[in-house]
Formats: sequence, C-alpha cells, structure tokens
Amino acid sequence: MSPRAALPLHLEYTLLGLLRQRPQYGYDILQNWDKNLGIIWKVKPGRLYAALNKLERSGLVSAQLESGENAPARKVFALTPQGEAAFSRWLASPVSSPREFRQEWFAKLFFSSELSPEERGALYANQIDAARAWLRAQNELNLTGSVFEEQVRRFRQMQIQSILDYLVESQNHHIARN
Repeated sequence: MSPRAALPLHLEYTLLGLLRQRPQYGYDILQNWDKNLGIIWKVKPGRLYAALNKLERSGLVSAQLESGENAPARKVFALTPQGEAAFSRWLASPVSSPREFRQEWFAKLFFSSELSPEERGALYANQIDAARAWLRAQNELNLTGSVFEEQVRRFRQMQIQSILDYLVESQNHHIARN
C-alpha cells in the first residue's frame, strides 16, 4: 500500500468535519452531506460507509453500536481527539492542487464559519499563495513547442487565474460576513 493511500483524503476530512458538529448515524451523515454539501459533491452510501470504516480503523472516529427497540443495531460515529486534530490541520491548510480545488475548497469554506475572522483570513491568504505558486509553476513549464501543449498550458493558466481571481474577490467579503 502506498503512503498516499493510507492518508485521509478530502472526503474523509469532510466526514470528520460533519462529525465535529455532533455524533451521528451513517444515514444521518449522508442526509447532512446531501443537504449541505450536495451542491458541490455527491457521495454514494457505499463510499461514505467505506470512508467511515477507514476513519474508525485509523482512530480518527469512534463507533458505538446502539440498539433500537424494534430495529437492528446501528453505529453512532463520533470524532476522537485525534480526528479533531487531523480535521483542524486539514481545515487550516491550503488545497494542494487546482484539480482538487472545486470540491476541497468549498468543503473547507463550508466549515470555515467555525473559524475566527483571523483564521479565515489565514485560510484565504494561504490558499491565494498556493494558487500563485500553481500559476508560477505552470508558467515555468518547459514545453516542446507543440500547438496542443500550448493549448493545454493556456487552459491551465486561465483556470488557475480564475481560481486566484475568485479567491481575491471573495476574500474580504467572506471574512467580514461570517
């Protein structure tokens, strides 16, 4: 198994954030996800339960079986102190690539209301710095000179510039609003 596969992915971090709100049954987490994050990202029940089990095995969440009077036992998932620390680190760190930006940034933005204005400001500042680094890296690529490469590069540059423009424009509005 590669080291990357063992680390939580942004799906798992988002689950940690939902559990940070309160302990929940898997079904309730799925409903919460659909209601709040469904606009940016759909998750299938099988994927959600697999991620919850992974988080439980890694000690980031705990699960306790609760039995109902006329229903089968269900697991209630709760955040552990290690899960809280992992979530806080993830929330404070910038998205690592333009490819992950759409889902991961908006998941972070959803939870950013829990941050102080200073922490939200740092979140934006760090993400703006990361986007500027992505743009510099794109501009420094050594291409072979093919028309296709130039088209791909130009698209990526424009995509990253759009992310950067969005971040700069929304930074002050979002920080002051929450």
